[in-house]
Amino acid sequence: EEALDAAFFRDRLRRAIALRQAFDPEQTNVYRLVHSEGDGLPGLIVDRYGDMLVAQIHTLGMERLRPLLIDALGEATGARGILLRNDSQSRRREGLEVEEPLVVAGAVPERVIVRENGVQFAVDLWQGQKTGFFIDQRDQRAALRQYARGKRVLNCFSYTGGFSIYAALTNAETRVTSVDVSAPALALARENFALNGLDAERHEFLLSDVFDYLEQARRDGVQFDVVVLDPPAFARTQSARSQALKAYRRLNSLGMEALRPGGILLTCSCSGVVHLDDLLGVLAQSAQHVRRPVQLLETRTHSLDHPINLAMPETGYLKTIFCRLG
Repeated sequence: EEALDAAFFRDRLRRAIALRQAFDPEQTNVYRLVHSEGDGLPGLIVDRYGDMLVAQIHTLGMERLRPLLIDALGEATGARGILLRNDSQSRRREGLEVEEPLVVAGAVPERVIVRENGVQFAVDLWQGQKTGFFIDQRDQRAALRQYARGKRVLNCFSYTGGFSIYAALTNAETRVTSVDVSAPALALARENFALNGLDAERHEFLLSDVFDYLEQARRDGVQFDVVVLDPPAFARTQSARSQALKAYRRLNSLGMEALRPGGILLTCSCSGVVHLDDLLGVLAQSAQHVRRPVQLLETRTHSLDHPINLAMPETGYLKTIFCRLG
């Protein structure tokens, strides 16, 4: 019954901003400001990086409202710059063009430095994955600390070092190996280590396909105390679900074989069509395959800045599991 006008956007944005006031800006100034259907604004993602916003429009309906949206965002947030990252291939399903990044308000630098739980990260807003950073793993990065202290940690699909830095900050004895297929991501990870007063030379940064690396580690008998598996989405549509589950089984079997007895596995899925029960089933099958017992310790999802719309369970897309290998 509501008119889709400036007042509509002001109201929805006011509600979204009120929820994020739970964050202490001195500790965390990077978070999701609008989580599409979770915040009553279907087809819209807006992430806040300090005084910069990065937005993504995924649907035709929201695209038609773009001018109203941009004006309302600037008015509601006071952001110094708004970058539109309409580079997702999902736009094609709505008959929309995939666009180059575009500044639609103010000025947006290539990089910004943000704080997350007091940890600093340099973020590439223009070329980085998603809107520049994997904001949805904030709580899981913090949770990893209790398992990583003084351990040998392997971070697979490490990107710019989120999990790696949280682990390395636990104490001077912790050693982290970060594996990613992107050289620019690993280079930025090194910078992020330095940004947090960590000596990158005391840790490893390996340019490799994760599956290839884990296969080689198995052949060489290399094992770790903690293994983090945070892959990209293996399935974006229901038709890809079956193949995705096979990929998750292979990945988690390899990850388990890279763990010493008593080691901790943090495994994740950001595929909306793969549910928590699916991922738990994958873990059970992987454990059976490698013939090792597994203790389930924690299941987690994204934080309050990614509210889940109960009428649309896909808004709760992230599943993370901590478990212990016998």
